[in-house]
Amino acid sequence: MTRGFQARAREATDEIRSATDLVVDTCEIGQGDARDLAPGEAEAIRSAMGNAALDDVGDYLLATDHIHVSWRTDDHYLYGEFFLKDLRTCLAGNYIPYVDPRLPQEEQLVMEELKTLEEAPGSGRLTALRVPPYAESREMWFYDTNHRRLELLDLDFKAYLETLLVTKGIPGWQYLFTGTDMGHREFNAIVRQLRISLESLADMFPGHDYSDLHARLEARL
Repeated sequence: MTRGFQARAREATDEIRSATDLVVDTCEIGQGDARDLAPGEAEAIRSAMGNAALDDVGDYLLATDHIHVSWRTDDHYLYGEFFLKDLRTCLAGNYIPYVDPRLPQEEQLVMEELKTLEEAPGSGRLTALRVPPYAESREMWFYDTNHRRLELLDLDFKAYLETLLVTKGIPGWQYLFTGTDMGHREFNAIVRQLRISLESLADMFPGHDYSDLHARLEARL
């Protein structure tokens, strides 16, 4: 039987705790199996993401309305954070309550259809599901207010959550799944942090394969 995402998220947090020199500052991970679907929740998932969605995402529903993990080294040289909403909480919530006027008009229209799924609070970056009224969509979008970017992710819901466990919420990892040219000067700090983070994670957690993420970074420079 497949272990639910929340159980694997707890294991990922235990990995962080067991790593030398890493400190877990926040660990709101919840216990137990995914909570049962309340009346109407299954239909809400199907309505937003299609008839097959419930079977596809069933192992990724949470026992709580969110999980929140943040960690770092003492000197903050290496750090990560993620605040992930349960899919049902995301879909039942409001659309992002603002539009960024700095974005092109077509991206502003997309932004009006986004509901936040995951973010690192205070970072200015978030990942959202596109939920158009009266239509189905499985699109995942990454918004970075710091760089005035709204990018379609080359990840579906399940792949996003799986990658979140591997990256453990290091800053800017979502750019590796966009078409963004990160060779521009504005991305120097993010590229430097991603290199530090990926190299460090590969050393600390040899049970995970970070080669694809390294390759994605180099391909965008």
